[in-house]
Amino acid sequence: MVMSKRNKQTSFADNWLEGRIPENDFHNQLRQWALNNLDEDDFQPLFSDYGRPSVPPIHTFLGILVQLENGLSDREFELESEFNDRVKYGILANRNFEGIDAVTLCDHRKRFFESDIGLHILAKTIQSAKKEGLFSEDNLHVIDSFMVWGAAAKQDTYTLIYQGIKMVLRFTGFYEIKDEAQKILNREDYESELQKPDINWENKEEKNKLLENLVKDALNLIEFVRKYYDSESLPEDLANTCNLLEKVATQDVNIDDDGNIEMKRGTAKERIISINDPEMRHGRKATSKKNDGYKAEIMTGGKNGRIITGVEVDSANAPDGKYLSALIKQSEQNGEPVDKVHGDSAYGDWKTIEKHEKENNINFCIKVPPAINPRKEFTKDDFNIDPETGEVICPGDHKKEFDEERIKNRKRTRVRFPAEICNNCDLKDKCTGSNNGRTISINPYEDRIQNQKEYQKTEKFKKEYSKRAHGERTISFITRCGARIGRYFGKAKTKSQVMMAAIANNIKGIMSHKAKSV
Repeated sequence: MVMSKRNKQTSFADNWLEGRIPENDFHNQLRQWALNNLDEDDFQPLFSDYGRPSVPPIHTFLGILVQLENGLSDREFELESEFNDRVKYGILANRNFEGIDAVTLCDHRKRFFESDIGLHILAKTIQSAKKEGLFSEDNLHVIDSFMVWGAAAKQDTYTLIYQGIKMVLRFTGFYEIKDEAQKILNREDYESELQKPDINWENKEEKNKLLENLVKDALNLIEFVRKYYDSESLPEDLANTCNLLEKVATQDVNIDDDGNIEMKRGTAKERIISINDPEMRHGRKATSKKNDGYKAEIMTGGKNGRIITGVEVDSANAPDGKYLSALIKQSEQNGEPVDKVHGDSAYGDWKTIEKHEKENNINFCIKVPPAINPRKEFTKDDFNIDPETGEVICPGDHKKEFDEERIKNRKRTRVRFPAEICNNCDLKDKCTGSNNGRTISINPYEDRIQNQKEYQKTEKFKKEYSKRAHGERTISFITRCGARIGRYFGKAKTKSQVMMAAIANNIKGIMSHKAKSV
Protein backbone atom coordinates (compact mmCIF):
# COMPACT_ATOMS: atom_id res chain seq x y z
CA MET A 1 0.00 0.00 0.00
CA VAL A 2 1.47 3.35 -1.09
CA MET A 3 1.24 6.28 1.29
CA SER A 4 -0.82 9.20 0.05
CA LYS A 5 -0.46 12.78 1.26
CA ARG A 6 -3.35 14.99 2.12
CA ASN A 7 -4.81 17.36 -0.44
CA LYS A 8 -3.77 20.84 0.70
CA GLN A 9 -5.66 22.62 -2.06
CA THR A 10 -8.74 24.27 -0.59
CA SER A 11 -11.91 25.64 -2.08
CA PHE A 12 -14.52 28.14 -0.91
CA ALA A 13 -16.41 25.28 0.75
CA ASP A 14 -13.41 24.44 2.94
CA ASN A 15 -13.32 27.89 4.52
CA TRP A 16 -16.85 28.01 5.81
CA LEU A 17 -15.96 26.55 9.22
CA GLU A 18 -13.06 28.95 9.85
CA GLY A 19 -13.84 30.95 12.99
CA ARG A 20 -17.09 29.09 13.63
CA ILE A 21 -15.69 26.31 15.82
CA PRO A 22 -14.82 27.47 19.38
CA GLU A 23 -11.13 27.64 20.25
CA ASN A 24 -11.56 25.15 23.08
CA ASP A 25 -13.31 22.59 20.85
CA PHE A 26 -11.06 19.51 20.54
CA HIS A 27 -11.46 19.31 16.74
CA ASN A 28 -10.24 22.88 16.39
CA GLN A 29 -7.37 22.33 18.84
CA LEU A 30 -6.34 19.17 17.00
CA ARG A 31 -6.35 20.90 13.62
CA GLN A 32 -4.34 23.92 14.75
CA TRP A 33 -1.72 21.80 16.50
CA ALA A 34 -1.38 19.33 13.61
CA LEU A 35 -0.99 22.08 10.99
CA ASN A 36 2.06 23.44 12.80
CA ASN A 37 3.62 20.30 14.25
CA LEU A 38 2.73 17.12 12.38
CA ASP A 39 4.93 16.08 9.48
CA GLU A 40 3.40 13.71 6.94
CA ASP A 41 6.82 12.27 6.13
CA ASP A 42 6.90 10.75 9.64
CA PHE A 43 4.43 8.13 8.38
CA GLN A 44 6.37 7.18 5.23
CA PRO A 45 8.33 4.24 6.80
CA LEU A 46 5.03 2.50 7.59
CA PHE A 47 4.04 2.19 3.93
CA SER A 48 5.39 0.57 0.77
CA ASP A 49 6.65 2.21 -2.39
CA TYR A 50 4.35 -0.04 -4.42
CA GLY A 51 0.63 -0.83 -4.46
CA ARG A 52 -2.56 1.14 -4.48
CA PRO A 53 -2.70 4.58 -2.86
CA SER A 54 -4.09 4.74 0.65
CA VAL A 55 -6.03 7.33 2.58
CA PRO A 56 -3.41 9.82 3.83
CA PRO A 57 -2.24 8.42 7.19
CA ILE A 58 -2.26 11.88 8.73
CA HIS A 59 -6.08 11.71 8.42
CA THR A 60 -6.31 8.26 10.02
CA PHE A 61 -3.87 9.10 12.84
CA LEU A 62 -5.80 12.23 13.78
CA GLY A 63 -8.99 10.26 13.22
CA ILE A 64 -8.02 7.76 15.93
CA LEU A 65 -7.63 10.66 18.36
CA VAL A 66 -11.09 11.94 17.41
CA GLN A 67 -12.48 8.42 17.71
CA LEU A 68 -11.10 8.01 21.24
CA GLU A 69 -12.27 11.47 22.28
CA ASN A 70 -15.83 10.83 21.13
CA GLY A 71 -16.02 7.11 22.03
CA LEU A 72 -16.86 6.05 18.46
CA SER A 73 -16.71 2.54 17.05
CA ASP A 74 -14.93 2.01 13.73
CA ARG A 75 -18.24 2.00 11.84
CA GLU A 76 -19.49 5.06 13.66
CA PHE A 77 -16.28 6.91 12.87
CA GLU A 78 -16.59 5.88 9.23
CA LEU A 79 -19.91 7.72 9.03
CA GLU A 80 -18.63 10.70 11.03
CA SER A 81 -15.61 11.10 8.76
CA GLU A 82 -17.89 11.08 5.71
CA PHE A 83 -20.70 13.35 6.87
CA ASN A 84 -19.52 15.38 9.89
CA ASP A 85 -17.79 18.58 8.79
CA ARG A 86 -16.34 19.21 12.24
CA VAL A 87 -14.61 15.81 12.18
CA LYS A 88 -13.23 16.51 8.68
CA TYR A 89 -11.98 19.86 9.92
CA GLY A 90 -10.22 18.24 12.87
CA ILE A 91 -8.42 15.57 10.83
CA LEU A 92 -7.20 18.12 8.22
CA ALA A 93 -9.48 16.77 5.48
CA ASN A 94 -11.25 18.88 2.85
CA ARG A 95 -15.01 19.26 3.00
CA ASN A 96 -15.45 17.04 -0.07
CA PHE A 97 -13.42 14.27 1.62
CA GLU A 98 -15.19 10.92 1.12
CA GLY A 99 -14.38 9.61 4.57
CA ILE A 100 -12.29 6.81 6.07
CA ASP A 101 -13.82 3.35 5.79
CA ALA A 102 -13.50 1.02 8.78
CA VAL A 103 -11.22 -1.43 6.96
CA THR A 104 -8.68 1.29 6.11
CA LEU A 105 -8.88 2.69 9.64
CA CYS A 106 -8.18 -0.77 11.05
CA ASP A 107 -5.27 -1.36 8.65
CA HIS A 108 -3.62 1.99 9.44
CA ARG A 109 -4.17 1.57 13.17
CA LYS A 110 -2.39 -1.80 13.01
CA ARG A 111 0.57 -0.12 11.30
CA PHE A 112 0.63 2.67 13.89
CA PHE A 113 0.39 0.32 16.87
CA GLU A 114 3.13 -2.00 15.57
CA SER A 115 5.53 0.92 15.13
CA ASP A 116 6.92 3.61 17.42
CA ILE A 117 5.00 6.42 15.67
CA GLY A 118 2.90 7.01 18.80
CA LEU A 119 5.98 7.50 20.97
CA HIS A 120 7.51 9.72 18.28
CA ILE A 121 4.47 12.01 18.15
CA LEU A 122 4.18 12.04 21.95
CA ALA A 123 7.74 13.43 21.97
CA LYS A 124 6.62 16.05 19.44
CA THR A 125 3.86 17.21 21.77
CA ILE A 126 6.43 17.59 24.57
CA GLN A 127 8.68 19.73 22.37
CA SER A 128 5.65 21.74 21.27
CA ALA A 129 4.69 22.29 24.93
CA LYS A 130 8.18 23.58 25.66
CA LYS A 131 7.98 26.08 22.79
CA GLU A 132 4.68 27.38 24.19
CA GLY A 133 6.21 27.93 27.63
CA LEU A 134 4.51 25.07 29.47
CA PHE A 135 7.83 23.94 30.95
CA SER A 136 9.33 26.41 33.43
CA GLU A 137 10.17 26.63 37.11
CA ASP A 138 6.69 25.21 37.75
CA ASN A 139 7.63 22.01 35.93
CA LEU A 140 6.14 19.11 37.89
CA HIS A 141 7.00 15.43 37.41
CA VAL A 142 4.34 13.23 38.96
CA ILE A 143 4.14 9.46 38.57
CA ASP A 144 0.81 7.75 39.14
CA SER A 145 -1.35 4.90 37.86
CA PHE A 146 -4.94 4.22 36.89
CA MET A 147 -7.01 1.25 35.81
CA VAL A 148 -7.98 0.52 32.21
CA TRP A 149 -11.08 -1.63 31.87
CA GLY A 150 -10.38 -4.60 29.61
CA ALA A 151 -12.15 -4.89 26.26
CA ALA A 152 -12.81 -8.61 26.65
CA ALA A 153 -15.55 -10.03 28.83
CA LYS A 154 -14.56 -11.72 32.09
CA GLN A 155 -15.37 -15.44 31.88
CA ASP A 156 -16.07 -18.07 34.52
CA THR A 157 -14.17 -21.37 34.73
CA TYR A 158 -16.68 -23.34 32.65
CA THR A 159 -16.70 -20.75 29.86
CA LEU A 160 -12.92 -20.46 29.83
CA ILE A 161 -12.39 -24.20 29.38
CA TYR A 162 -15.29 -24.64 26.93
CA GLN A 163 -14.15 -21.77 24.72
CA GLY A 164 -10.52 -22.87 25.05
CA ILE A 165 -11.39 -26.32 23.70
CA LYS A 166 -13.27 -24.71 20.81
CA MET A 167 -10.23 -22.57 20.04
CA VAL A 168 -7.87 -25.55 19.91
CA LEU A 169 -10.32 -27.43 17.69
CA ARG A 170 -10.38 -24.52 15.25
CA PHE A 171 -6.61 -24.69 14.98
CA THR A 172 -6.66 -28.47 14.52
CA GLY A 173 -9.08 -27.88 11.65
CA PHE A 174 -6.54 -25.57 10.04
CA TYR A 175 -3.89 -28.30 10.32
CA GLU A 176 -6.37 -30.97 9.11
CA ILE A 177 -6.37 -33.13 12.25
CA LYS A 178 -9.73 -32.02 13.61
CA ASP A 179 -11.62 -35.24 12.82
CA GLU A 180 -9.09 -37.31 14.74
CA ALA A 181 -9.06 -34.81 17.62
CA GLN A 182 -12.84 -34.90 18.04
CA LYS A 183 -12.83 -38.69 18.43
CA ILE A 184 -11.07 -38.50 21.80
CA LEU A 185 -13.58 -35.99 23.24
CA ASN A 186 -16.53 -37.02 25.43
CA ARG A 187 -18.75 -34.04 24.60
CA GLU A 188 -20.17 -33.41 21.14
CA ASP A 189 -21.35 -29.81 21.49
CA TYR A 190 -18.09 -28.00 20.75
CA GLU A 191 -19.35 -27.09 17.29
CA SER A 192 -22.32 -25.18 18.73
CA GLU A 193 -22.50 -21.40 19.00
CA LEU A 194 -23.11 -21.59 22.75
CA GLN A 195 -20.76 -19.62 25.01
CA LYS A 196 -20.95 -22.47 27.52
CA PRO A 197 -22.97 -25.73 27.76
CA ASP A 198 -26.68 -25.55 28.41
CA ILE A 199 -27.29 -27.25 31.77
CA ASN A 200 -29.28 -26.57 34.92
CA TRP A 201 -26.87 -24.21 36.63
CA GLU A 202 -28.82 -24.49 39.88
CA ASN A 203 -28.00 -28.20 40.07
CA LYS A 204 -24.70 -28.78 41.85
CA GLU A 205 -24.32 -32.35 40.56
CA GLU A 206 -24.72 -31.24 36.95
CA LYS A 207 -22.14 -28.50 37.43
CA ASN A 208 -19.64 -30.92 38.99
CA LYS A 209 -20.14 -33.44 36.19
CA LEU A 210 -19.75 -30.73 33.57
CA LEU A 211 -16.53 -29.49 35.18
CA GLU A 212 -15.13 -33.02 35.19
CA ASN A 213 -16.05 -33.58 31.53
CA LEU A 214 -14.59 -30.26 30.39
CA VAL A 215 -11.30 -30.67 32.25
CA LYS A 216 -10.82 -34.24 31.00
CA ASP A 217 -11.68 -33.27 27.42
CA ALA A 218 -9.26 -30.34 27.60
CA LEU A 219 -6.37 -32.42 28.94
CA ASN A 220 -7.04 -35.29 26.52
CA LEU A 221 -7.14 -32.86 23.59
CA ILE A 222 -3.85 -31.28 24.64
CA GLU A 223 -2.22 -34.71 25.03
CA PHE A 224 -3.47 -35.78 21.59
CA VAL A 225 -2.08 -32.70 19.85
CA ARG A 226 1.31 -32.92 21.55
CA LYS A 227 1.64 -36.63 20.78
CA TYR A 228 0.56 -36.12 17.16
CA TYR A 229 3.51 -33.76 16.70
CA ASP A 230 6.91 -34.06 18.29
CA SER A 231 8.20 -31.02 20.17
CA GLU A 232 10.13 -29.70 17.17
CA SER A 233 7.35 -29.96 14.58
CA LEU A 234 4.41 -28.74 16.68
CA PRO A 235 3.28 -25.47 15.00
CA GLU A 236 3.86 -22.46 17.23
CA ASP A 237 0.31 -21.12 17.07
CA LEU A 238 -1.16 -24.53 17.90
CA ALA A 239 1.36 -24.98 20.71
CA ASN A 240 0.48 -21.58 22.19
CA THR A 241 -3.24 -22.36 22.02
CA CYS A 242 -2.72 -25.69 23.78
CA ASN A 243 -0.62 -24.02 26.46
CA LEU A 244 -3.41 -21.49 27.04
CA LEU A 245 -6.03 -24.24 27.30
CA GLU A 246 -3.84 -26.14 29.76
CA LYS A 247 -3.61 -23.08 32.00
CA VAL A 248 -7.35 -22.36 32.06
CA ALA A 249 -8.19 -26.05 32.50
CA THR A 250 -6.02 -26.45 35.59
CA GLN A 251 -5.88 -23.02 37.27
CA ASP A 252 -9.19 -23.36 39.12
CA VAL A 253 -9.32 -27.11 39.88
CA ASN A 254 -7.69 -29.74 42.04
CA ILE A 255 -7.05 -33.19 40.55
CA ASP A 256 -6.28 -35.95 43.07
CA ASP A 257 -4.31 -39.16 42.48
CA ASP A 258 -7.49 -40.98 41.48
CA GLY A 259 -8.34 -38.41 38.83
CA ASN A 260 -11.18 -36.82 40.78
CA ILE A 261 -11.74 -33.19 39.91
CA GLU A 262 -13.11 -30.45 42.14
CA MET A 263 -13.12 -26.67 42.13
CA LYS A 264 -10.41 -24.92 44.14
CA ARG A 265 -11.24 -22.44 46.84
CA GLY A 266 -9.95 -18.91 46.38
CA THR A 267 -8.45 -17.29 43.30
CA ALA A 268 -5.10 -18.11 41.74
CA LYS A 269 -2.64 -15.20 41.75
CA GLU A 270 -2.12 -15.06 37.97
CA ARG A 271 -5.55 -16.38 37.03
CA ILE A 272 -6.47 -15.94 33.37
CA ILE A 273 -9.92 -14.34 33.24
CA SER A 274 -10.60 -14.27 29.49
CA ILE A 275 -9.78 -16.76 26.76
CA ASN A 276 -10.04 -13.92 24.23
CA ASP A 277 -7.52 -11.72 26.03
CA PRO A 278 -5.26 -13.93 28.18
CA GLU A 279 -3.22 -10.95 29.39
CA MET A 280 -6.16 -9.41 31.28
CA ARG A 281 -6.12 -9.86 35.05
CA HIS A 282 -8.16 -9.11 38.15
CA GLY A 283 -6.83 -6.03 39.89
CA ARG A 284 -7.59 -3.48 42.58
CA LYS A 285 -6.66 0.18 42.71
CA ALA A 286 -8.11 0.34 46.21
CA THR A 287 -9.49 -2.28 48.58
CA SER A 288 -13.08 -1.56 47.56
CA LYS A 289 -12.49 -1.03 43.82
CA LYS A 290 -12.16 -4.07 41.59
CA ASN A 291 -10.97 -3.93 38.00
CA ASP A 292 -10.66 -6.48 35.24
CA GLY A 293 -8.14 -5.48 32.61
CA TYR A 294 -4.97 -3.44 32.77
CA LYS A 295 -3.11 -0.84 34.80
CA ALA A 296 -1.55 2.22 33.16
CA GLU A 297 1.27 4.24 34.69
CA ILE A 298 2.13 7.74 33.48
CA MET A 299 4.82 10.33 34.13
CA THR A 300 3.83 13.97 33.85
CA GLY A 301 5.78 17.17 33.32
CA GLY A 302 5.23 20.81 32.52
CA LYS A 303 3.28 23.44 34.41
CA ASN A 304 1.19 21.72 37.09
CA GLY A 305 2.08 18.34 35.58
CA ARG A 306 -0.29 18.97 32.66
CA ILE A 307 1.81 17.24 29.98
CA ILE A 308 2.30 13.46 29.89
CA THR A 309 5.93 12.55 29.20
CA GLY A 310 5.83 8.75 29.54
CA VAL A 311 3.36 5.86 29.37
CA GLU A 312 3.55 2.20 30.42
CA VAL A 313 0.83 -0.46 30.69
CA ASP A 314 0.72 -3.81 32.47
CA SER A 315 -1.89 -6.29 33.66
CA ALA A 316 -4.27 -5.02 36.34
CA ASN A 317 -2.60 -7.03 39.11
CA ALA A 318 0.86 -5.52 38.50
CA PRO A 319 2.19 -3.61 41.53
CA ASP A 320 2.37 0.18 41.43
CA GLY A 321 5.91 1.42 41.03
CA LYS A 322 7.01 -1.34 38.68
CA TYR A 323 7.78 1.15 35.91
CA LEU A 324 9.34 3.98 37.91
CA SER A 325 12.76 3.59 36.24
CA ALA A 326 11.24 2.88 32.82
CA LEU A 327 9.11 6.04 32.92
CA ILE A 328 12.04 8.20 34.01
CA LYS A 329 14.04 6.82 31.08
CA GLN A 330 11.15 7.21 28.63
CA SER A 331 10.58 10.81 29.72
CA GLU A 332 14.24 11.61 29.14
CA GLN A 333 14.18 9.91 25.72
CA ASN A 334 11.15 12.04 24.84
CA GLY A 335 13.20 15.14 25.53
CA GLU A 336 12.20 15.90 29.13
CA PRO A 337 14.89 15.13 31.75
CA VAL A 338 13.55 14.39 35.22
CA ASP A 339 14.99 16.24 38.21
CA LYS A 340 12.37 15.51 40.87
CA VAL A 341 9.57 12.95 41.13
CA HIS A 342 6.37 13.23 43.15
CA GLY A 343 4.56 9.98 43.90
CA ASP A 344 2.42 8.25 46.48
CA SER A 345 3.57 5.55 48.88
CA ALA A 346 3.33 2.85 46.20
CA TYR A 347 6.49 4.29 44.66
CA GLY A 348 8.52 4.04 47.85
CA ASP A 349 11.03 1.51 46.52
CA TRP A 350 14.04 2.85 48.39
CA LYS A 351 16.53 0.74 46.47
CA THR A 352 15.38 2.31 43.20
CA ILE A 353 15.11 5.77 44.76
CA GLU A 354 18.66 5.60 46.12
CA LYS A 355 19.95 4.39 42.76
CA HIS A 356 18.43 7.35 40.89
CA GLU A 357 19.58 9.80 43.56
CA LYS A 358 23.19 8.68 43.18
CA GLU A 359 23.35 8.00 39.44
CA ASN A 360 20.96 10.62 38.00
CA ASN A 361 20.82 13.28 40.74
CA ILE A 362 17.00 12.93 40.93
CA ASN A 363 15.13 14.01 44.07
CA PHE A 364 11.99 12.27 45.27
CA CYS A 365 8.94 13.46 47.17
CA ILE A 366 7.45 10.12 48.19
CA LYS A 367 5.25 9.51 51.21
CA VAL A 368 6.00 6.64 53.58
CA PRO A 369 2.74 5.06 54.77
CA PRO A 370 2.14 4.41 58.49
CA ALA A 371 2.76 0.87 59.70
CA ILE A 372 -0.32 -1.34 60.02
CA ASN A 373 -1.12 -4.46 62.01
CA PRO A 374 -4.14 -6.48 60.84
CA ARG A 375 -4.50 -7.96 64.32
CA LYS A 376 -4.84 -4.43 65.75
CA GLU A 377 -1.85 -4.94 67.99
CA PHE A 378 1.07 -2.54 68.39
CA THR A 379 2.48 -1.61 64.99
CA LYS A 380 6.11 -1.23 64.11
CA ASP A 381 5.70 2.53 64.55
CA ASP A 382 5.08 1.96 68.26
CA PHE A 383 8.64 0.64 68.62
CA ASN A 384 11.60 2.99 68.91
CA ILE A 385 14.06 1.76 66.29
CA ASP A 386 17.53 3.35 66.14
CA PRO A 387 19.37 2.20 62.97
CA GLU A 388 22.59 3.95 64.05
CA THR A 389 23.02 2.30 67.45
CA GLY A 390 21.27 -0.95 66.55
CA GLU A 391 18.64 -0.79 69.30
CA VAL A 392 14.91 -1.48 69.37
CA ILE A 393 12.85 -0.42 72.39
CA CYS A 394 9.34 -1.85 72.63
CA PRO A 395 6.26 -0.09 74.13
CA GLY A 396 6.95 -1.93 77.39
CA ASP A 397 10.40 -0.27 77.53
CA HIS A 398 12.28 -3.50 76.86
CA LYS A 399 15.42 -3.24 74.74
CA LYS A 400 16.80 -5.57 72.08
CA GLU A 401 19.95 -5.04 70.06
CA PHE A 402 20.70 -5.88 66.43
CA ASP A 403 23.70 -5.54 64.11
CA GLU A 404 23.54 -1.99 62.76
CA GLU A 405 26.08 -2.92 60.06
CA ARG A 406 23.34 -4.85 58.29
CA ILE A 407 21.44 -1.60 57.73
CA LYS A 408 24.57 0.10 56.41
CA ASN A 409 24.97 -2.82 53.99
CA ARG A 410 21.27 -2.64 53.08
CA LYS A 411 20.33 -6.05 54.44
CA ARG A 412 17.00 -6.91 56.07
CA THR A 413 17.11 -7.78 59.77
CA ARG A 414 14.66 -9.53 62.08
CA VAL A 415 14.63 -8.80 65.79
CA ARG A 416 12.88 -11.18 68.19
CA PHE A 417 12.25 -10.20 71.78
CA PRO A 418 12.79 -13.12 74.22
CA ALA A 419 9.68 -15.16 75.06
CA GLU A 420 10.29 -14.82 78.81
CA ILE A 421 10.18 -11.03 78.53
CA CYS A 422 7.06 -10.85 76.31
CA ASN A 423 5.08 -13.47 78.22
CA ASN A 424 5.60 -11.59 81.50
CA CYS A 425 4.91 -8.15 80.06
CA ASP A 426 1.74 -6.28 81.09
CA LEU A 427 1.27 -5.13 77.47
CA LYS A 428 1.50 -8.58 75.89
CA ASP A 429 -2.20 -8.70 74.92
CA LYS A 430 -1.76 -5.47 72.97
CA CYS A 431 1.51 -6.56 71.38
CA THR A 432 1.49 -10.21 70.29
CA GLY A 433 -0.48 -13.40 70.56
CA SER A 434 2.63 -15.54 70.14
CA ASN A 435 4.19 -17.31 73.11
CA ASN A 436 7.56 -17.14 71.35
CA GLY A 437 7.92 -13.35 71.69
CA ARG A 438 7.31 -10.39 69.40
CA THR A 439 9.28 -10.15 66.15
CA ILE A 440 10.12 -6.88 64.38
CA SER A 441 11.42 -6.69 60.82
CA ILE A 442 14.01 -3.96 60.25
CA ASN A 443 13.93 -2.62 56.69
CA PRO A 444 17.31 -2.41 54.88
CA TYR A 445 16.53 1.29 54.40
CA GLU A 446 15.22 1.86 57.92
CA ASP A 447 17.39 4.95 58.34
CA ARG A 448 15.84 6.55 55.22
CA ILE A 449 12.34 5.58 56.31
CA GLN A 450 12.81 7.02 59.81
CA ASN A 451 14.11 10.32 58.42
CA GLN A 452 11.31 10.52 55.87
CA LYS A 453 8.62 9.94 58.49
CA GLU A 454 10.01 12.80 60.55
CA TYR A 455 10.15 15.04 57.48
CA GLN A 456 6.54 14.19 56.64
CA LYS A 457 5.45 15.92 59.82
CA THR A 458 6.74 19.30 58.60
CA GLU A 459 4.71 21.95 56.77
CA LYS A 460 7.37 22.06 54.06
CA PHE A 461 6.73 18.44 53.11
CA LYS A 462 2.96 18.82 53.27
CA LYS A 463 3.12 21.79 50.90
CA GLU A 464 5.46 19.99 48.49
CA TYR A 465 3.57 16.68 48.58
CA SER A 466 0.26 18.41 47.87
CA LYS A 467 1.52 19.09 44.34
CA ARG A 468 1.08 15.39 43.60
CA ALA A 469 -2.67 16.01 43.28
CA HIS A 470 -2.00 17.61 39.90
CA GLY A 471 -1.07 14.14 38.63
CA GLU A 472 -4.52 12.86 39.59
CA ARG A 473 -6.05 15.72 37.65
CA THR A 474 -3.99 14.77 34.59
CA ILE A 475 -5.25 11.20 34.95
CA SER A 476 -8.78 12.64 34.91
CA PHE A 477 -7.89 14.45 31.66
CA ILE A 478 -6.38 11.41 29.92
CA THR A 479 -9.29 9.15 30.83
CA ARG A 480 -11.61 11.69 29.18
CA CYS A 481 -9.43 11.36 26.06
CA GLY A 482 -10.26 7.65 25.79
CA ALA A 483 -7.78 5.94 28.11
CA ARG A 484 -10.21 4.46 30.65
CA ILE A 485 -12.09 1.88 28.58
CA GLY A 486 -9.94 -0.61 26.66
CA ARG A 487 -10.90 -1.03 23.02
CA TYR A 488 -8.43 -3.73 22.00
CA PHE A 489 -7.16 -7.09 23.25
CA GLY A 490 -3.68 -7.44 24.69
CA LYS A 491 -1.18 -5.41 26.67
CA ALA A 492 0.66 -3.99 23.64
CA LYS A 493 -2.46 -2.63 21.95
CA THR A 494 -3.80 -1.26 25.22
CA LYS A 495 -0.52 0.60 25.73
CA SER A 496 -0.84 2.04 22.21
CA GLN A 497 -4.37 3.21 23.03
CA VAL A 498 -3.21 4.93 26.22
CA MET A 499 -0.32 6.46 24.26
CA MET A 500 -2.79 7.95 21.75
CA ALA A 501 -4.91 9.30 24.60
CA ALA A 502 -1.78 10.86 26.10
CA ILE A 503 -1.11 12.62 22.78
CA ALA A 504 -4.67 13.97 22.75
CA ASN A 505 -4.29 15.10 26.37
CA ASN A 506 -1.08 16.94 25.57
CA ILE A 507 -2.56 18.66 22.53
CA LYS A 508 -5.48 19.88 24.64
CA GLY A 509 -3.11 21.17 27.30
CA ILE A 510 -0.88 22.94 24.77
CA MET A 511 -3.72 24.61 22.88
CA SER A 512 -5.56 25.66 26.06
CA HIS A 513 -2.38 27.21 27.43
CA LYS A 514 -1.75 28.94 24.11
CA ALA A 515 -5.27 30.40 24.04
CA LYS A 516 -4.86 31.82 27.55
CA SER A 517 -1.50 33.35 26.64
CA VAL A 518 -2.87 35.32 23.68
